[in-house]
Amino acid sequence: MTAAARAQDDRDLVAAMAAGDSTSALSEIYNRFGGMVMAVLYRIMGSRAEAEELLQEVFLELWRRAPTYDPTRASVSTWVVTIARSRGIDALRARQRRGGGRHQPVEEAPLMQAPEHERPDERMATNQRSQRVREALAELSDVQREALELSYFGGMSHREIAEHIDIPVGTVKSRIISGMKVLRTALAAQGGLQ
Repeated sequence: MTAAARAQDDRDLVAAMAAGDSTSALSEIYNRFGGMVMAVLYRIMGSRAEAEELLQEVFLELWRRAPTYDPTRASVSTWVVTIARSRGIDALRARQRRGGGRHQPVEEAPLMQAPEHERPDERMATNQRSQRVREALAELSDVQREALELSYFGGMSHREIAEHIDIPVGTVKSRIISGMKVLRTALAAQGGLQ
């Protein structure tokens, strides 16, 4: 299946969920994106048990929010990851309010694992994408990496990051923007994430 056909098929599945198909379409979305969502949640939470607990909540939210999905704003995979990331950050903040937890640096995080249901060629592609991202992250300066980790994986706002590392908010924003440019350039040089 070509990437364009796969993207259209993903959109059709979300449309089916929006129309009330709570079994086959949701099951197929889970099969396609469950491993990726688990990797995102594990990366944010640093705990497999907490990530597994949130996994079900994310897919329930995807099913509930399917009618609001807008294919002109994002691909299905981006929509799924955005919801997973948001749910993970909310859970991490709740845990931190209760007095526990810190974010896990990129270097300590395991590589994203391909879901076990994937075909060998899909599994290899997932693992290759993960390796490309890891190599692109190595291109970042320490200050860029820290700002991105605290923002994307630690769930902190720009103001919270500024307070945490005692720098101006504008500096946080410029580090994140410059870090994203470095990542974009490094990934493009590697052929992207296809």
